[in-house]
Amino acid sequence: MKNYLRITLVALATALTLSAGAQYRYGGLLMDHDGMMGSDMFTLSQVNFGFGTARSMAMAGAFTSLGGDLASMGINPAGLGMYRSNDISFSPMMGFQSAENSATSWGENEYNRFAMGNLGLALNLYESSDTRLVSVTLGLGYNRVADFNYRYGFTSQSGASSAPYRSIADAFSLMMGESGIFPDQDGNLGYDWRDAYYWGGILAYNGYLLDVGEDEYGSFWTSADRLGVNAGVGHTMNMESKGGIGEYDISFGMNFGSKLYLGFTWGIQSVKWTRQMYYGEDYIYNSTPVYSDGVALESPAQWMDYNQAVVVRGVGMNAKFGAIYRPVEALRLGVALHTPTHYSLERSYQAYMATNFNPAGDTTPSLDDVGMNTWDFFSPTRLMFGASYAFGRFAVVSVDYERDWYNGMRVSNIPAGFDLTKSDYRYEFKNNYKGSNTLRFGAEIKPLPSLALRAGYGIADGALREDYNLYYNTPVTYRTTCLSAGVGFAIRAVTLDLAYQHLENLQTAYMLYYAMDDLGNFDTASPYYRTDFKRNYFTLSIGYKF
Repeated sequence: MKNYLRITLVALATALTLSAGAQYRYGGLLMDHDGMMGSDMFTLSQVNFGFGTARSMAMAGAFTSLGGDLASMGINPAGLGMYRSNDISFSPMMGFQSAENSATSWGENEYNRFAMGNLGLALNLYESSDTRLVSVTLGLGYNRVADFNYRYGFTSQSGASSAPYRSIADAFSLMMGESGIFPDQDGNLGYDWRDAYYWGGILAYNGYLLDVGEDEYGSFWTSADRLGVNAGVGHTMNMESKGGIGEYDISFGMNFGSKLYLGFTWGIQSVKWTRQMYYGEDYIYNSTPVYSDGVALESPAQWMDYNQAVVVRGVGMNAKFGAIYRPVEALRLGVALHTPTHYSLERSYQAYMATNFNPAGDTTPSLDDVGMNTWDFFSPTRLMFGASYAFGRFAVVSVDYERDWYNGMRVSNIPAGFDLTKSDYRYEFKNNYKGSNTLRFGAEIKPLPSLALRAGYGIADGALREDYNLYYNTPVTYRTTCLSAGVGFAIRAVTLDLAYQHLENLQTAYMLYYAMDDLGNFDTASPYYRTDFKRNYFTLSIGYKF
């Protein structure tokens, strides 16, 4: 039964078959960190507009048919076949992220970071004017694929009468009671629980936020000895995420008669994603804290701090195949297929809690899950089509369409003892995600032979199968838009390109925590929140052709 209660997205609720009696599903941004959830894999699989050289970023990545750029290795390797000389380039970039919250912002909501966007080398290995095969080019490069650097925080307050928006302690109380986990006869509940799913409740008990009571039916968990029925709850949340995905490429591009270009890339990805989550509650009373019968509490809670950290790191591998065809000199048609990336990831987790009345000190000892936690999964297949048209040497316009099959994601390995199966994940991917659509438009104008002006626009949308309001278990990006511009200079063999890219990520509304009964009612929950991101990137590419 528990397996299906752990499926992350609420859209699956109607598919669950529950036995008689009260049973609950638990979720929210602060829950389910004992393993990799489907939403984590969805986030790791989203590359959208990626990064690359300043030229490709200035044109929103619309390079499926253009080629002749080191970014081609990660988009359509057939573009390497257009090189007739050697090229080396590096592209440092600065990223500026800001968050917009539906609740009152708290703490830092901006994150600025320097990174390497692209580093590449194209070597012309073979060239002939006497054979059908005109040239062969080898490409070696690094390309930043995804950026996980962001920071946001907010605060809100739930009144004493605004049920079900109560404390996370109430969700922990239900979870622990339903699991049948209780302290021993001496009241001890140790820190040696291997199943991190229950760590929040264990920390709440050892931090004196939860208690165990007895009645004619036996033992039960309760927060009533700490939280009065007239308690308002102040919620404070802070999330800090760091890391990204970088890809190392080995590519080949071939030119057949300056009409047909074919290419292949072998990509090896490096993944590191670190999240630190702080959640605090303040318990606010306008009168004496009391039980439901009006009797005053002896030791009411004043505040609680809950800290969690999740680190995901590992590698991924994929292959890219591409072709570009020029039916006439000015027109280029391109297609590229990216195989699913096979990720093999290690995950570690830490949690601890502080309360105002812990006699051993405000903070509990931390619980750490740093053993073998290997998760293997496959990202979606990506298929791209592109067309571009050149107006002599003066201008070029390009358009790309991309289809990503998120419903085709697959899990191939789960750590022993985890309570979700491969079929559970498969069911979630199939029923909550679908094929997404990405459009990219780019243009380049050369008013002078040595000067290029560029602009681009793109939109990625449609990966979520159900109504956006059903995805409140965790924030999920459902739409990304891109606006970009840039300028390029060519001074003999040296190229200097500058690009600006503005991305907006719209995310679903979410809860921090909830406990839902088998009728779909929230017994306890946080308010709904929404956080959207705006990201600005400035990229400089310096290249040399030889």
